[in-house]
Amino acid sequence: MVKRLLVIAIFCLPMSLLAAGKIFTWTDEDGNVFYGDRPPSETEVTEVTIVGKKKAPLIVDDKKIPGQWFGRSVAGGEVKITFDQSGTITFIQTKPDQSVFNYQGIWTYETNSITVITEFSQTAPPNGEFKRSVEPIQLTYNILRFAESEMELIIGDERFIISKII
Repeated sequence: MVKRLLVIAIFCLPMSLLAAGKIFTWTDEDGNVFYGDRPPSETEVTEVTIVGKKKAPLIVDDKKIPGQWFGRSVAGGEVKITFDQSGTITFIQTKPDQSVFNYQGIWTYETNSITVITEFSQTAPPNGEFKRSVEPIQLTYNILRFAESEMELIIGDERFIISKII
């Protein structure tokens, strides 16, 4: 009976309550088990540990960003990025259709994103046209995952998984 009440109580808790803060359990003098975020005063309570897929906060050591990184776009193609300690960047991306994008500019890191101010050129596949930016453009790459030797970046609908090579 108590187990059945326990299961019903867990499924009846609103999800917003689970997200709001701590959840406690307590038993009254009749043996009934209760769950909630505000237990009665002068009652022995136990905090409930909720196990789920809460994402750990992203910690980026921006001092580990400078260097050469190589990897792939999730959509296909390769990318090589050189973040220089002086703040310059070279970014070369070869797309699956063999077009090549070449960015050169400056980069800065702020709150889990890398902002690049750059001019770019695009070499199209054979029989295509060459494009070059007339004005500098700003690109912001959000960092989804970061380790000393691997990083995952996203910009718009493009996602890159890159590894540090130097």
